[in-house]
Amino acid sequence: MQAFAAAARPLCRDSHASASGLLRHLLSTKPAPELSSEELVKKLDAKESVLVLDVRSAEELPAGVIKGSLNVPTPLWKQPDTGPVDKAIQERIRHVKEVVVHCLLCAPGKRGPTAAAALQARLSALGVAPAPRVSVLAGGIDAFMKQYGGRGDLVTLPPGGWKPPAH
Repeated sequence: MQAFAAAARPLCRDSHASASGLLRHLLSTKPAPELSSEELVKKLDAKESVLVLDVRSAEELPAGVIKGSLNVPTPLWKQPDTGPVDKAIQERIRHVKEVVVHCLLCAPGKRGPTAAAALQARLSALGVAPAPRVSVLAGGIDAFMKQYGGRGDLVTLPPGGWKPPAH
């Protein structure tokens, strides 16, 4: 279990309040483009300046993580107190050229695209320039693990391999 904590570094485990101002902004923000699993692996293999942002809950992480990813669960992107998100931006996100956001499936309107829009809004509000490019992992971690779950250099999995939680 410790391997998962080290691999995905959770930022916070609770908070579920929402902010109407952020919601309004999310609804008016252009959706982040999708990035395929293949494109992400090329960037990771080339050691490009890319950060994988995992927005699943801490309870979902034991199913498997992309190594080096940062875990900032979706509820943190919706709460009025932006402190935890701003801390992640200042400490990790602002220093990369690209952020690839993922949840389990990353379908439109789901956690990944919602968090990507919230990240774009916070980068703008904080005046981060140049801001990293923000994209969403097409098909989420489920598609990534089905294709690259065998690459121990990229992922941390439990014994028995990738078994996504029921959704």
